[in-house]
Formats: sequence, C-alpha cells, structure tokens
Amino acid sequence: MSSFQWPLFFRLLHLLFAFYFVGSLIVAEWNGRAARLTRDWGQRAALYNTIYVSTTIVGLGSLILLGVVGNVLAVMLGYRMGADSWLQWVNGLWLVTLLVFGLVNLPGAARLARLAIQAAEGKSADGFDPLVARWRIGNMVVTGLFLALLILMVFHWRS
Repeated sequence: MSSFQWPLFFRLLHLLFAFYFVGSLIVAEWNGRAARLTRDWGQRAALYNTIYVSTTIVGLGSLILLGVVGNVLAVMLGYRMGADSWLQWVNGLWLVTLLVFGLVNLPGAARLARLAIQAAEGKSADGFDPLVARWRIGNMVVTGLFLALLILMVFHWRS
C-alpha cells in the first residue's frame, strides 16, 4: 500500500481555491451586470447583496487560502522564497491582489449593497453611480491580477 500523496492533495486544494475565487469574481461580474440593467431598487438590492456575500465569504476566504496553500505546495515541491524569483513574483502579485480586493472590492460591494437597500426603502442613493464605476474597475483589476497569477501558476520556473 502506497503512502498518501500530500503534494497532490495540496495541488488539489490549490486548484479548488483558485476555482472558488474565480467563481466569486464571475458571480460579482454577472450580478453586477444584471443590477445595472434593472431600475428596480429591490432587485438591485438583492443582486448587490449577493455580490457582497459572495465576495466576502467565498472571494476573500478562497483568495487567502489560495496563497497559503500555494506556499505550502511550493515548499513541498522544493521552491524556496530566498532562492526562487518565481515564488517571489507569485507572492508579490498575490499580496497586491489581496490588497486591491480588500481595499476596493470588499468595501465597494458592502457600500453598494447598503445603498441599494436604502434606495429600495425609498431613501437616497447619492453617490451610487460613481461607486459602481470604482467597484467595477476594482473588479477588473483583480481579474487581471488573477490572470497574471494563473499564468505564473502554470508557467513556473526555477532560479
């Protein structure tokens, strides 16, 4: 009987968290598109709340675990931060992605959900359109950063 293949297990987890993170970006993008098409604030509130919950729970959680599991896997595969520039690039991009996600996407999604709920209750939604634009730009930046991370995950090298 063979021993358990820990590197394969961590590779599976790494891929799983990558899919979860991309899934949260897709949920945000398509729900955001649907929210922009409707003028019903009740529907917008439901859509932006879905974005907020998806971004907070699945998005942030999977992005954090993606980096942690990726680093554990890299060590198992023999990569070292001090010796391999590839790992430094990946970690740098991951940290930038985490910062943009945490400073733009998460607060933007929370504010959009809150403003849409207020508007559905008949209150003012001042600042909604510029907030949507900032949030969309943040989402596009994070998507681009993740694409760069994906490229580095597939085409890795040793220094």
